[in-house]
Amino acid sequence: MGIPRLLQDKHYVALLAPVDIANAATGSDVVNVQALNWFEARILAGVITTDSLVITVEECDNTTPSNTTAIPFWYKKNAAVGTDTEGDATYQSTAATGVTLTASDDGKSVTIAVDPRTMDAGYGYIRVKLTPGGSMSVCLVAIDAPLDTVYKGNGTPSVVV
Repeated sequence: MGIPRLLQDKHYVALLAPVDIANAATGSDVVNVQALNWFEARILAGVITTDSLVITVEECDNTTPSNTTAIPFWYKKNAAVGTDTEGDATYQSTAATGVTLTASDDGKSVTIAVDPRTMDAGYGYIRVKLTPGGSMSVCLVAIDAPLDTVYKGNGTPSVVV
């Protein structure tokens, strides 16, 4: 029995461990996208109470990051846990607006994608930023990323910085 393709075709990284971000905007780990065909990440949202959660994607100039700019991205909002309905792929062209989840989106996930070739010169890094509404009392989220690297297999260089 060979190794499943699942373990070889993507480079899986956790960008944000499950955490309650109700009190502050939170950025994921920064990812070096210079060796990626596409950047993809999945945001898993728990219960969203009394307010909203805004998801934006920022291009970064370095690993700190010193400078960030919200950028457009593709996304799919999937149905809640226990169902099997995928949303349509949608292009979020108004970068600063992002995608908003509300109380009706409890237990849903959002998959986002960015083509690194569309990023501005001098910006080779990406992070996902989650901004909860001001009156939110609880907001449990996690972010993982099945990254499509240029170099496949077990020798994939590290991308999380």
